[in-house]
Amino acid sequence: MNNNNRTTHQKDVSLKTFWRDNEHFADLFNATVFNGRQVLKPDKLTEMDTDVSATIQSKNYNESITRNRDVVKKMSDGVEFNILGLEIQDKTHYAMPLRTMTYDALGYIKEYNDIKKQHKLNKDSFSSPEEFLSGIDKSDRFHPIITLVLYYGDSLWDGPSCLADMMVSMPDNIKTYFSDYKLNLVQILDSDKYTFYNEDVRDVFNIIRNIYNDDFDSIYREYESRNVDIDVMELICSITSVPKLMDLCIDNEQGGTVNMCEAMKRFQAECESKGRNEGIELGIDTEKVNSIISMLEFGITKEQILTKYTKEDLERAEAAIANNN
Repeated sequence: MNNNNRTTHQKDVSLKTFWRDNEHFADLFNATVFNGRQVLKPDKLTEMDTDVSATIQSKNYNESITRNRDVVKKMSDGVEFNILGLEIQDKTHYAMPLRTMTYDALGYIKEYNDIKKQHKLNKDSFSSPEEFLSGIDKSDRFHPIITLVLYYGDSLWDGPSCLADMMVSMPDNIKTYFSDYKLNLVQILDSDKYTFYNEDVRDVFNIIRNIYNDDFDSIYREYESRNVDIDVMELICSITSVPKLMDLCIDNEQGGTVNMCEAMKRFQAECESKGRNEGIELGIDTEKVNSIISMLEFGITKEQILTKYTKEDLERAEAAIANNN
């Protein structure tokens, strides 16, 4: 496994571990899917198998489809339950509505097959030819599945938000009968419209969003007087690809938390010091070098940097970094 694949794997594991926590999972769904209403209760959530593989059968057709989801929970509500799935994306997927529709459909097919199997085991007799043909009773019911897609990329999602977005242009008389499928999408970059009550979830969204937006003043203001959980900070540094900041956080750890504000000040001071030394050595504008190096160290993309600085400024800063190495 090369370094890029290893880093991606580590991010995936860290993210899945974080969102498997019932407190985190419930707050995410309540804030985004249920518009702030406290519908999900952490103590009512249980982990489900992420394997949604199923077999599609008909008289002359039999095919097994293998799929695995990122995180799946069951929400108990009396004797019934709902199924909640979370898919985590770091890049735009241009077939995401189709992908989530497939996951949901496989979940329903799996439950359908389980119900049929149970009828067989119980040796149930059907009351009509239609029930016999279907393999289930007329009164059998499935459990609803809700899938949420969490996109943590550093640019806005530019893919489809529903199945209709993936279709060729449809005339109105066709569109009327087309069965669309909506994508429940949450983006970190525009997450300031949500209200999160869990502190860890709020920290993950706020800090990552502000780092992506190069808005360090907001981070200083919010975290001047309170610390951040060290595991949460490790997740943030992993997602934003700023390992040096994590090293400084570990140095500032006290009782499982870290002074985020102090760590960032030290981090920026190191970047500025490195920028001054490299700028003086090459005889270039050290103020621009400081700023660009800080942005690069914080994982800001070159495209975002070029909205504030020229291509020449970026090339000089990269040359300064290369010269130091």
